[in-house]
Amino acid sequence: MRTVTRIVDDPAAKWGFRRVPATYEEAEKITGFRLDRRSNFLITKGNEVEQEAQCTVECSGCSCDCSSCSYGYNTHPAAGCQECGYTGKRRMFFGFPPSPPKASSATR
Repeated sequence: MRTVTRIVDDPAAKWGFRRVPATYEEAEKITGFRLDRRSNFLITKGNEVEQEAQCTVECSGCSCDCSSCSYGYNTHPAAGCQECGYTGKRRMFFGFPPSPPKASSATR
């Protein structure tokens, strides 16, 4: 199920803020248009709405360190480290401004 969350200040929290549930209606009031219910959204402390997304990238903390490798130094993908759970990959989460819905041909 997709969600909308809001960032609120919380001095007792580890990072000084926490995420609390919000509604699509709250986010739509801020953006001024209907949001796609198939996506996750975040209401920031600055009262802006961001659509949340993620991608998989190579881990930045590990690299091929086998200098005696026949392929040469840093020539093949990393085997992993403790930071990435020895997978060599990381998930990156980011937000971007939501786009207003496109007008359907039935309303033209």
